[in-house]
This record gives sequence, structure tokens and C-alpha cells, in this order.
Amino acid sequence: MKLPLASLFFLCSSVLASQIQLNNQFGDWSGIDHLNAPDGSPFIKTAATSNLNWLYVHIELQNEVGLDENILPNEYFLLLDLDDDTDTGVDYANQGLGVDLLLNFSSRQAIRYTGGSGIESLNEIGMRSSPTYSAKEFEIAFKRDLLGDVGESIRLKWYDGDGQVGFPAEGIVHEMNSSVDPWTPHSIARSEGTLDRVAFWNMNNRMDEGPAKMAMERILQAVAPDIIGFSEVSNVSANYVRGLLNEWIPLEGGASWNVVKDDYDLMVASKGAVLSSHSGVYRQFPVVVEAHEDWLVPMLFTSSHLKCCGGASNEAQRQSEADEYMAFLRDAIAGAGNGPALSTNAPIVYGGDLNMVGLDNPIYTLVTGDISDETNNGPDFAPDWDGSNLTEWPILQSDHPFDYTWTSSSLSSEWIPGKLDYIITSDASTGYKGGFVLRTDEMSAARLEELGLQSSDALAASDHFIVVADLGLGDLLGFQSDIDADGIYDVDDNCVVVANNAQADFNNDGVGDACSDSDGDGLSDALELGVYNTDPMNSDSNQNGIPDGLELCICGSPGPCPGDITNDLVVSVADLLALLGLFGATC
Repeated sequence: MKLPLASLFFLCSSVLASQIQLNNQFGDWSGIDHLNAPDGSPFIKTAATSNLNWLYVHIELQNEVGLDENILPNEYFLLLDLDDDTDTGVDYANQGLGVDLLLNFSSRQAIRYTGGSGIESLNEIGMRSSPTYSAKEFEIAFKRDLLGDVGESIRLKWYDGDGQVGFPAEGIVHEMNSSVDPWTPHSIARSEGTLDRVAFWNMNNRMDEGPAKMAMERILQAVAPDIIGFSEVSNVSANYVRGLLNEWIPLEGGASWNVVKDDYDLMVASKGAVLSSHSGVYRQFPVVVEAHEDWLVPMLFTSSHLKCCGGASNEAQRQSEADEYMAFLRDAIAGAGNGPALSTNAPIVYGGDLNMVGLDNPIYTLVTGDISDETNNGPDFAPDWDGSNLTEWPILQSDHPFDYTWTSSSLSSEWIPGKLDYIITSDASTGYKGGFVLRTDEMSAARLEELGLQSSDALAASDHFIVVADLGLGDLLGFQSDIDADGIYDVDDNCVVVANNAQADFNNDGVGDACSDSDGDGLSDALELGVYNTDPMNSDSNQNGIPDGLELCICGSPGPCPGDITNDLVVSVADLLALLGLFGATC
């Protein structure tokens, strides 16, 4: 319900209902009062809250924008009156505030009118935002000690330069909260139910640099992943990385890590065997690996590094890459094309540096299977085994409630830290048990010592933080199909439609004796070996000119069970196979 504007202009959120988590999930804003915009406004609603270190702002818009880019042109500004005093600052666009700090999002600039002058980057004022790509809703955080001289209360206002509309009309007055951030650091111990811990890490081509390597070693020893997707490793070989991992995270019994590399800068490292790799998918490297045995089937694990940055051509390239991968996945699920034929309910894990800035279309494609260019990549499809979407997991930093995985080493960078690294899974087959982004500079000294880490490790290793997820059985796994009810799951059964719990296969041809007729005489191998004592590799075992199946009179003998050609008192697929083997014979 919309209240009169006169009673709306004063919003006081002095009590922090809960810690805001910057993760593109907005449920934690539900306990904070919002102001609703009038009809016809480009804005829908907004709110503000704070703690001792951060000012948080939530905004919902009528139209999709790339907040800190101009790929979808916008003229949105945030006006900050840091002391709620019209006698300081400037009355920007006659909006009635004493603006001390003006944020121009599309140009990524902050203009300071009080306590300094000139243009700063959004990074210099400690801005963080989620999501990093285009949307209609954003949550934003500002580092309080970088904003400037912040008073006990501030007033803020959104302004649309295109329509020359300010919202709320009188601004939001927010009393700054001095409570300590209540966030509890996330344990990096393996979550209960984990079968495989997976990780993705953009190495920034530092794997051959001494100081970076020492930091990487400490991080990987603390994280202890089972499968790793590396990106930006163009300057090192698979053998080189295999040697590092064998030294850093040695496997039991002297076993070696298995490492494969594509044709440029992607690698997959696995404790289990690599069954196949597929480097033909541009800037994405799908690999079928032998993961934990309780999956029952191999895992499709894909390390990715999509095209970077903004601009129309880069946006188009990033979307093309997402389309190409989903076409590959569609064919792998269907067992078509030149790639792998995935086993039913195979766990699907996709991740890496997706460079998700600008438009949201690529991540939408990767989750939903909605392919943009169907002419070149084929039709849309449901990418999860239960006919639903895949899931992109909102993984936070272990010691801070923000989701960004990349940050510049320079505070003056025009680009604010952002979430560039993702983990997407088939949640029907792959249950997410927990995860974290490892950022060491936010860790306490005691926690660093406990984990064998140093505060500088994360940024010494790369400009991207490692992203980790613990994965276990999903809803479908553990309930595998067993059509013939013989206790052997179909994915492992060498005779899917005929019960054969012994899985006998005398000639090791991969087809169980119960449903194999090796000599084509109309008798299954199992019947010839176990019932009739004939030669399953010779259609006329006694060389009398009459096929075994015909000689044993299985084609029409009357009995208590019509259709029981094999005389085993059960009408089954074995009878059908026998009949087909005799087709055309004269009784």
C-alpha cells in the first residue's frame, strides 16, 4: 500500500534487522521499511540501512539497466547528503538536498562537493554492488570510512537525469547505525553429505611466479578440493600443474592428480580419472571425470572463461559462447552429436570466470537452456534431468557477507569489485551442501593461523578469489531407475529389461547373457549355457543342420503358459528374443 508522500519522506532504519548479504538475493531486505514510488516513476521502491562499517541501499527499477555501465543507457544518479544539511554541499538539479557526494553510475564516477573536490571512481568510495550484470533490482554497499565525513544521519535520493525525476520526493533520512557487523565467518570444513568438493579459480597467469605459488599452495592445502577448474593458465602446461598438485596435495598411495588442458587457457584437475575431454567448445572446457563412486555415474565438469568486458562485440561474443555450450550440453544429455553421451542423472557442474558484466543474457542462457541463436545452435531445452533449470548458487565470501570474486589491486580503478566467478549445477542430480569464496584479508589472525594461511594470500595468488562448493547426491540420485527390478541400476545393468542380478556375460561383450543371443539361433546365451547345455557361439551345436532353437521345439509347443517359448514358465523379453531369432524359420 502506498502512503501519502508527506508521511513517506522520513525513513529511519536505525535498527539493523539482519545482516545484509550482497548476493543478488533480496529476501534479507524484507524486514527493512521501503519507500514506494508514485505511478509513472522510473523507480519502484528503495530502502537504506547500515552498520558500523557499511551503508546499504536497495533499489528496484521499472526497466532493466546495467547499473555501472551504459550497455543499456541510463542516467541514474544517487545523491548523498552525508550530514543531512542543506547548508553544505550543492543543491544538485534543484532536488532540495545539500549534496556532498554525487554518484553517476553509468559513467562510474563519484563527484565530491564537500570535504574535497573533483572526480573519484566508484571504487575509491568503497562501492560494492550485486548483481554485476543488468537487472531491475540491485543491492549496493558503500564503505563508510571512504564516503567522507558522515554525520549521525544522512539523506539520500535517487535521480533520473533523463526524466529529471527525483525519488523519494524529500529523500530518505537514515540514522546511521553503529552496531558491529554481526556476520559469523563461514567454516571451510567439508559440509555433511559432501561427495566431491569442487573449486574454480582464475589464476591470472601466475602459476609460475614464486610468491604467488607459495600463496596458492597454502590456499589449496586449506581448501583441499577434489576437482578443480582453472582458467588463465595459458603460460603453463598440464604436466607442470600436475607436478604442483602432486606436491601440494599428495594423494593416497602415491597416486597422481589427473590434469588436462584445452588449446589455450583452461584446465581441469581431478583426483579421479579423466574419461574424456572436449576442447572444441570455445572458451569452455567440458571434461567427463570419474568422481566419487556414490554418484554411480561419471560427472560432466566444465571449466569456463567467457569473453571479457563490455562493448557490443564482447557482449555478442559472450552470448555466443553461452549458446554454444548449452548446445553441447543438450546433445550430451540426448546422447547426440560429437561429444559425450551422458549417463542418466549424471552430475553436471559448470563454472569459472564467466565475466558476467553488461547484459544478463549469457547467465540466463546457462541456467535456463534458452538459446539466443537457435539458427546456429539448435533449439532451447530443459537442461536439468528433472526438466527444470540448472541452478546458479549464491556463494558468499567465507568471512564477509559479499559475493564478489574479483577485485582490482588499485583503489583508483574505475571498476568496482564484482562477482565474475560462478558455480552452476544440475540440482536434480547434484545437491549443493555448502560453499564459500576464500578471501584471506578479511580473516582474523586466529583463523588464519588455524588454517595455515596468511592475510595476503588470496590477492598474492590472483586477482580472483577461489570459489568452492561441496556437492552431494541430489533428489534424483540415490533413486536410480531399475526397470527389471533385479537390484542393478539401469546405468550399470548389462541387461536393462531382463532380470539378471548376477550380470553374467560369458564372452565379455558388454551385453548380459540373459538378453544376448550371440549365435542368433533364437536362444539366449543364458538358456544355452544354463538350461539346454548347447553352444551359445554355434547356432547348430550338434551339426545336424537344424538350428538349436528350432530343434528344441520352442516355436510352438503347447503348454500351461502360452507364449512361453523358452519353457521357463515366464513370458518375458527372452521369449520375444527367441521368436525374433526364429523369424522366417519353417517348423
